[in-house]
Amino acid sequence: MQMGLPNPTPARIGLGSLAGLLLASVASAHEPVFGVGPETIYQGGVGVEVGTDFESGEGEQTYGLAYELIYGVTSRIALTLDVPQYLRREGEGRSEAGIGDLVLRGKWRFWTRDRLRSSDKASLILGLKLPTGRHGSLPALGSGSTDPLFGLSLSHESRTWYGFGTFRYLLRTRHDGIELGDRILYDLAAGFRPWRRGYLETDVVFLLEYNGITTLRDRAGGSSLPTGGNLGWLGPTALVSHRNWMAKFGVQLPIYKKLRGDPARPAVRAVASLEYHF
Repeated sequence: MQMGLPNPTPARIGLGSLAGLLLASVASAHEPVFGVGPETIYQGGVGVEVGTDFESGEGEQTYGLAYELIYGVTSRIALTLDVPQYLRREGEGRSEAGIGDLVLRGKWRFWTRDRLRSSDKASLILGLKLPTGRHGSLPALGSGSTDPLFGLSLSHESRTWYGFGTFRYLLRTRHDGIELGDRILYDLAAGFRPWRRGYLETDVVFLLEYNGITTLRDRAGGSSLPTGGNLGWLGPTALVSHRNWMAKFGVQLPIYKKLRGDPARPAVRAVASLEYHF
């Protein structure tokens, strides 16, 4: 008990409880680092995230920044703008830099089941990838196509354990006479909180994330091209939060590769970002 404070009135108790619930919901709104979860931000809330990412592979390296802006339309509907920036993308003996393809994404959390010490959630995802990155350069910074995105995300969260599962389908469209192969993205993550903390204390969550991408064949002139394939990433990630701040870290290795043609084969990727809600 704090000393020297007046006795709380019922109104103060009600406002304090409401604020506590709001802050607790913000503090517990964890999502995977490399994937997407079902969480939304509170109504009128704004989230800003800035991060850096690195990817290295056979004959190709990428260094970049990523910016994300989140707005809570309601407590169940959130809008997100993702802006990738390539500081340097190397491939085929050349280097390029610039903005990549922007992604507008909406998320509707249509189902929530809260129980004592745990919560289950499900959200529908709708999005649109815009051709803002240069696609005629080598290496390319964008696909050159406007592509809709559909998805579903589920989560289970308790005071100790976490589980996430997300499926997304990117419907890629035709550009320059080529119909790019659609992409299927699936994310799985399991995690735990080693120490139980309150909202005013620093909280740490560790996750193990698997992210898979299936790319269908490109088509040109009515014929399929030897492109696409399957790629799966696995690695540890960590979330460190304090009140409205959250830092995210992760590294992954490709544990499954079955790619057609002769594309650059990835070797490792890493990300670090900082997020603030207000």
